[in-house]
Amino acid sequence: MNLNIRKAQSGFTLIELMVSMAIGLTLVLACSSVYSSLKTAVTLTQQMSEAQESLRASFNLIARSVRQAGGLAKETMDGKDRLRTTYDNIQTGDVVYSCLGNTRSNGTSDLFYLGDEGLYCNDGIGNQLIALSVEKMTVTPLGSNGVTVQLYIDGMPASYGSDGIAFTLAQRQKILDQNSN
Repeated sequence: MNLNIRKAQSGFTLIELMVSMAIGLTLVLACSSVYSSLKTAVTLTQQMSEAQESLRASFNLIARSVRQAGGLAKETMDGKDRLRTTYDNIQTGDVVYSCLGNTRSNGTSDLFYLGDEGLYCNDGIGNQLIALSVEKMTVTPLGSNGVTVQLYIDGMPASYGSDGIAFTLAQRQKILDQNSN
């Protein structure tokens, strides 16, 4: 009778405990690996989304200013490129807006430049950050009718290289003037 009681009270063997611990540890490692991969993917997606938004804002404001401008100039300060768009073909009754939404008149200009936090615009009335995390801006004039602007934004995928994305813009007024001749 003593043997039956002992069998009923017996527990897991040491080998069974070690196997179950190994299985549990494997599951915990697999879950933490999947979690780490997901967290990295979410962080990368957020960075890319922020970079895309900064690029879109920069492009829209620079493009509008270039299209409306009568003159373009590349300036350099502290080794950094700057873009100045000057308004000189505004006719009576035309409403032209600066990069900050202020009404423009002939002889006024917008200045796009890099600051501590990103890309800024100064329209002579105000000075404002217009796009976060822009780390590099290169301006290449294309004669007197256009410009190529290359922006590198923190968070861009490495596949874009260290120079970022370039976009080429033409002055609408200059194109219209050429077509009318």
